[in-house]
Amino acid sequence: MSINFKIIFILAICFQFYNCKSTATIAEIENLKRVVNQKNFEITANSATPIAFANTRGLENLLPPGSNLANINLVNIQNYIKVKNDSLQISLPYYGELQIATAYNNDAGINFDGIPTTSNFEFDVKKSTYQIKYEVKLKNESINIFITLFTGKRCRFSINSSNRTSITYDGTWKEVK
Repeated sequence: MSINFKIIFILAICFQFYNCKSTATIAEIENLKRVVNQKNFEITANSATPIAFANTRGLENLLPPGSNLANINLVNIQNYIKVKNDSLQISLPYYGELQIATAYNNDAGINFDGIPTTSNFEFDVKKSTYQIKYEVKLKNESINIFITLFTGKRCRFSINSSNRTSITYDGTWKEVK
């Protein structure tokens, strides 16, 4: 291997790492920190990715328009996670499998209004993101919510339940005035 090739290779690697850094501006990062510290924001999901649907067939016609088994479109479906001080309001559709037999009812989504059992907020300096974790006790199950808020008002969150398969959502966040 020639010395010129090694130098070019090392420069190419360095250039790749340089391009991988966060492109968030200082103003966007400060806005994200301010909104999360005030604990007054709302998350809306645009799509859901259920873990259990990957190998399931025959359900495609039951999903909202523009959806497939790997990515469910939630654009015209009302859903939210609202954070107001220590309170949390959740209204999310759920697509997946129940792991424990329970009575069928009209409330198949994930709904909660109250104070979570635990909560944790951490800012990741390297990625310029906020990692938020909640544990919530519902009527017949407990859920763990892992939220990542990005600058640019994007977010991703996953829900792990004691009675259901996991599901991941992609969406947006906004400050509530």
